[in-house]
Amino acid sequence: MKIGILGGTFDPPHVGHLNISLEAIKRFQLNKVIWLITKKNPLKKKSASNDISNRIKLCNELIKKNKNIIKVEYTEEKTGSNFLFDNIDFIIKKSVDHKYYFIMGADSFVKFNEWKKYNEILNKLSIIVMNRPEFSMKSLNSIAAKKLEKYKSLNLVSKDKQHRWYFLSTKGMNVSSSKIKKTINAN
Repeated sequence: MKIGILGGTFDPPHVGHLNISLEAIKRFQLNKVIWLITKKNPLKKKSASNDISNRIKLCNELIKKNKNIIKVEYTEEKTGSNFLFDNIDFIIKKSVDHKYYFIMGADSFVKFNEWKKYNEILNKLSIIVMNRPEFSMKSLNSIAAKKLEKYKSLNLVSKDKQHRWYFLSTKGMNVSSSKIKKTINAN
């Protein structure tokens, strides 16, 4: 099985999360995508505005029509960590015979080199970087992109066993949870 993992606070979850999940399923022939929810982004000072149980509920409502291919998970209570590395390690250890992909937006890839054990994440799974219009060039010229250049692949269905990272030049969506919260707070 080929499984994608889309991580984040999902505060709030939105159609952009759904669209990039469905795009990754289509382009990489994934069997399913796990929405891996974190209580708090370790790189952000501000905590999530919605509590974790409410965000899980909102995510499940958003994926209702796609629950056969998208699943919501919260693993931090089991791992004792909110770092991606620890939580993907937990998921992968449950089913080591699957091929895993981490799905992220180009905006997140810009600061990927600041993530805990970012350079070891490719030892665990491949990474799919989804285009975000205003972040494409920044992400492709980021420190992480330069350090991981030798692992970049242009072939979406690479046959080699080595984990890779891919940049998907899709139309991209200019929607984010941060923009949604700013709009709500402005009203």
